[in-house]
Amino acid sequence: MAWTSPKTWSSEPLTSSDLNTYVRDNQDYLKDRLDNSASKIVSGNVILSTNSETFVDIDSDKLSISLLTHGGDVLVGFTGTVRTTTTSRPIFYNLAVDGVLYFADDGVTQAIGGADGLRNKSLPLCLVVLVTNLDAGAHTFKMRWKTHRSNTASMEITSLHPQFWAKEI
Repeated sequence: MAWTSPKTWSSEPLTSSDLNTYVRDNQDYLKDRLDNSASKIVSGNVILSTNSETFVDIDSDKLSISLLTHGGDVLVGFTGTVRTTTTSRPIFYNLAVDGVLYFADDGVTQAIGGADGLRNKSLPLCLVVLVTNLDAGAHTFKMRWKTHRSNTASMEITSLHPQFWAKEI
């Protein structure tokens, strides 16, 4: 359903058709946007890992969500835990929207594990990204990561369950 620009009223009679078009249908349109979201709680019996120096999908199925939008802005979030095998080597995180990295360079955030005895310990990761000015239509969001070649970044999903979500706003 599409938005109909409100009518400028004069002295003509109000009809049920006008009420349906300018009140009911426009309220339905606004409510549809509020209800529009997608999310995944990630689970499985593997540990996700990478040692790639370029951004790759964390998991092209488990951390991929699709959302049919009305056009505008989408809030995307992720919560989970990560671990690194090498002291003081960062893990960089990025968001791909329709296959294109949303942020250039090293992404939206990084986690540096391994320092001060935290190597091989799970560290919390939480990020929220405001994706602006998307066209109306279907969009796919994927979490991506990279690290240093001498490091292995990992995410445990067997007993811990990351959440990945998108909400049109």
